[in-house]
Amino acid sequence: MHDNLQENQGFIDDAKARGLDTLAYHDRKSQGFMLLAGHPESIRIMGEILDDYEMMWAMAEEIMGANPVTGTKGDNEHA
Repeated sequence: MHDNLQENQGFIDDAKARGLDTLAYHDRKSQGFMLLAGHPESIRIMGEILDDYEMMWAMAEEIMGANPVTGTKGDNEHA
């Protein structure tokens, strides 16, 4: 993603003008952002993949009581 809203909107407008869909994603764990453009079906699939990623990460944290990558304790009061 760009650092300002105007550049991000320009990216989105350009993608739509070319018949593409866009997807913005904020990864709460890394605090990173992605802004993607692509064929509508590809963007739909990417959205599903990201939804699955979020769900699996939450399940792993719940099961392990900690961040599954770093091993640090999360907000789980039972951990």
